[in-house]
Amino acid sequence: MVLKSLFGKKDPTKKTENSSTIESSEESIPSESQPQQNEPSPALHLEGAMVENARNDNAETRAKVYQELLFSDLLLALADTGAPSAAVNEATAIAENPSVNVAILANNQGIQFAAAFTSAAAARRWRAEGGQYVSIRGQDVFKLLEPSPAEVIVINPGSAPFVVLNKVEYKQLAMGIVPQTQRSPVQVNVSNETNPNQAPADGMQIAFPPDAFNELQKQHALKVLTDFENIEAAALGAILPPNTSQENGWLRTIFLRVVGLEESQEAVQKFCLNVRDTMRKDNEFFLETQFEVGVMPDPNFWLAMHQNNFILLDKNPPNITTENVIKQ
Repeated sequence: MVLKSLFGKKDPTKKTENSSTIESSEESIPSESQPQQNEPSPALHLEGAMVENARNDNAETRAKVYQELLFSDLLLALADTGAPSAAVNEATAIAENPSVNVAILANNQGIQFAAAFTSAAAARRWRAEGGQYVSIRGQDVFKLLEPSPAEVIVINPGSAPFVVLNKVEYKQLAMGIVPQTQRSPVQVNVSNETNPNQAPADGMQIAFPPDAFNELQKQHALKVLTDFENIEAAALGAILPPNTSQENGWLRTIFLRVVGLEESQEAVQKFCLNVRDTMRKDNEFFLETQFEVGVMPDPNFWLAMHQNNFILLDKNPPNITTENVIKQ
């Protein structure tokens, strides 16, 4: 189905409840199979801040993400016939903006959320068939959604890294306040299910700090992992289990993509333990280091590893075009 371009003129008369002017242009993002012309410029500074925070989460990198969210132009998903088949509430977000019909979706846990994107490419990763969006400055997106039923706003669902803002955080951003939170707003999807409509709850978090493993450990890991026939790809990072303190709960983790392995929990656990024991055996680099090994089958995870330069090893790398690489 060919989607007609709807690059409308900005309308300065539309205002939010607190009378701030919202300038927007409604757009149809074409599907992956269609020519991609005249698309809005991606929010490169925001994308870069998200990657930086995913690599090294601290108060400074969190603040940078929030600041870029305030001033970046985002593509807010609208409710239309191209929306994913989740629970969609096609209610108008604000009475003064009757033409802005924001898509309010619900995940498997019943959490209602709105979706926004840093680029047309990110929007297509979530909704490959294309769809309707409105281009609005970040702070105005948060103002627009304040009276909506959205409990969270997800920036770049279907991509990694992505941002999750709860109601308190995006209300503060609507007022121009940078939230002072100990929780990183940036996450990477670690679910085995590639469900684009599932906004994350307070579950496992994942990060890729550059110092999780030192250079000698990285070199040794690369050598050992390369020798395993079943290991196709690997990335080094850290996980924070649910309900665990940010200060001392992070676990160094080696993420694997495997082939030719029996698809059972017992077989996977046995294989991961074998990999970990092999890396520790007679090796000073890993003997005293606490780390975990886990299998990550989600292909979107590995695409994100390449996009963000987190990859350690890939014997069968994906074909990544310039279009879908996250620029830094």
